[in-house]
This record gives sequence, structure tokens and C-alpha cells, in this order.
Amino acid sequence: MSKDSKGTTEKAIRVNPYAVPEGQHGWRGLGLHGNHKRKWYTVLQNEHVLVTALITLPGETSVRHSHESGELSIHYVDKFQPFVTWHPGGELHGGAQEQKQPQTADVVAELMSDHPDVKKLLEHVSHLEQDIKRLEKTLQQLVKPDPAPRLLIDILFPPFKTIIDDPHFPPKRTVTGQWYD
Repeated sequence: MSKDSKGTTEKAIRVNPYAVPEGQHGWRGLGLHGNHKRKWYTVLQNEHVLVTALITLPGETSVRHSHESGELSIHYVDKFQPFVTWHPGGELHGGAQEQKQPQTADVVAELMSDHPDVKKLLEHVSHLEQDIKRLEKTLQQLVKPDPAPRLLIDILFPPFKTIIDDPHFPPKRTVTGQWYD
């Protein structure tokens, strides 16, 4: 046993997230259009830490958000392969990720159309880029686990502020403590 900052004796806490009382579990995303639903459970909440267990079903995603103090997130790729992520304070994560398209060889080739040899080379590079993208997509599909419910454990630290900042779900808002939506 240890003592907290006030001298109170602290004991280990063991929680079955599926057995927490009413008010310590619910659904997020029910009021949002699209696939953004997930079941949440408050596993532990005190002045030091907020631990939330989340269950997401295949095809469901969060909304884009960040946490003032950062977030430690643990989920399992499969039964025995945990995946741990640290999102530093202020880093946006979750939600639909927008991909910036790099300037392609076709655009560069058009800009350099006065140079036929360079244009041919850039067209070849463009075909290679397309082949690489196809191979990357195939590889991702081969290593991707079968669709299944996913359990995440998210750990927040004081001041427990979450900033929901998703362009698909305005307005931007701040939540302190457990996130109910």
C-alpha cells in the first residue's frame, strides 16, 4: 500500500469494465450521422487519471479530437498483440483522416512538356508510383486482421480536457472529464 499526497492510504483497484454502475457507461456518437458509434465505460476516474474502455465495431470510427495533456491508448490488433499509442497534448487524432495528395509526376511532366525525354521519364516514374500504391494496398489487406469488435483503453491525465475538432461535426467544443455525446 502507498499513500497519496494527502497521506491517505491507497489500495489496488480492480475493475470489471462491463460491471460498472449506471452512469459510468454509455454510447458515444449516437447523435452523429455516419459510423461513429462506440460503447464507453469509465474504468477509473480520480484526480490522477481517467481510464476509459471503448468498444468499437467494424466500420465505426471516432471523431477527430485532441487532449490537452495527451492520451495513452492501448488496443489489441489480435488476442496477443497489444498496440500502444501516445498522442501528445494537442495532437489531433481519430475521425476521418484527410490525405494530402503529393504532386504527381503527371503534373511535373506537364510543367516540363518542353523536354520530351524528361516527360517520358516522369511518365515512367508515374507508372511506378501507381504500381507501388497497388502493392502497398495489397500488402495492407494481407496483414490486416479480419473485421472484429475492437477494445481500446484510453488513459488521460489532468486536466482531462478533450477538444473535439472535426470539420464534419462542427462546432469545435471542449469537454472536461468523461466524454458524453
